[in-house]
Amino acid sequence: MTKHSIEKQENNLVKITITVDEKTANDAYNKTLKRIGSNINIAGFRKGKAPVNVIEKYVGVERIKIEALESIFPMEFSKIAQEEKLDLATQPQIENFEFEKGKDLIIHVKAELKPEVNLAPYKDVEVEYEEFKGEEGAMEKELDALRSRFATLEKVDRASNNTDIVVFDFEGSVNDELIEHGSAKNYTLDLGHSNFIPGFAEGLVGHSAGEEFVIDVTFPKNYHEEKLKGAAAKFKINLHEVKERKLPELNDELAKKAGKFETLDALKKDIEKYLEEAKDFENERRKSDAIFNKIYDGTNIEIQDSMIEREVEAVKEETKQNALRQGQDWQKLVDAEGIDSVNQKLRDEAIKRIKNSLIIEKISKNENIKIEQSDLLAQIQEIARMYGSNATSVFEEMKKNPSSFAMLSQQIATRKVNELLLSANKFNAK
Repeated sequence: MTKHSIEKQENNLVKITITVDEKTANDAYNKTLKRIGSNINIAGFRKGKAPVNVIEKYVGVERIKIEALESIFPMEFSKIAQEEKLDLATQPQIENFEFEKGKDLIIHVKAELKPEVNLAPYKDVEVEYEEFKGEEGAMEKELDALRSRFATLEKVDRASNNTDIVVFDFEGSVNDELIEHGSAKNYTLDLGHSNFIPGFAEGLVGHSAGEEFVIDVTFPKNYHEEKLKGAAAKFKINLHEVKERKLPELNDELAKKAGKFETLDALKKDIEKYLEEAKDFENERRKSDAIFNKIYDGTNIEIQDSMIEREVEAVKEETKQNALRQGQDWQKLVDAEGIDSVNQKLRDEAIKRIKNSLIIEKISKNENIKIEQSDLLAQIQEIARMYGSNATSVFEEMKKNPSSFAMLSQQIATRKVNELLLSANKFNAK
């Protein structure tokens, strides 16, 4: 018969003393000893036939005790957690134990609990939201974008303007020293959508094919390459071509090119439907944000520092990985913004994530919202559809990172809570 006692401490910590009766502890010890003994070779004995005292001496009594403890503890602690309704923030830690033959096994455990959530009202609430009525001139913008998509480029014999495309050679230098990776031949640049440093695209405006000239620019002070930060540079330019976009006529022929539309009117009706659906989607998002922000602001949670620090590390690692994928140097980003500013942003984001998660979890418990196997399957199929893959491949990839299933469950819970909040409250547009 297992007994336990709980002592509450500060920062949502609890100390739990578990007493496992002598028989259960002894049985676990003997089973462990037998298992270990059957898998080792001891000189002078057939495998698995060595006496108990020889096995104990060979592998060590402490090892046997620890492995016996590991076989007992998970199930015993799980029973206690369920009985006491312990909402664990992390896995429990065994601080020490007393394991002697012929005596009860005593285990001293430290566990960290999630903080209490004093949840704000989340049903039958009146919420104001900023209604989205659609973007002015949205139809014209969609049609203009369509014409741009089917535009052709034609060479022109004139000076370039800021909407043209130019083809040119360039060679950059700072203090007469060539810039590494700072030159190219027959480079094509859209002057209206340049990602070069400020002043470069502007310097190409007003020039004609065949001209050779120099552009003077200054690298930004926060440029990613240290030796180029704030540096004055010269770029030698040899301009080969100036091209302008020729937009097609807005007619039935363009509609046919754009999709399965026989007429321009049919295309416009399809765009109208898309814009209406987009408007509805945006208003649902705004309602969702409005009610959740109201609940967030009205909910009080005293989050312990240890929980915040763990989440800060998770946010930091995620941010580093995102920077790496974008080809950025994390340390340079930190140096540019300042360590204090970066740490504060990480902490703010960590607290926001924890509070959001605890609110969703609390509402899910209150409303008995469950994550069914069918929910997980549907979400995996949706991910597969988004990435042009199949559900089996996505599932196999997720198995390599078990935490991905927890993230998936969180996403499903968030969606279900969101659906509840949208249906259980009254929204007034302003």
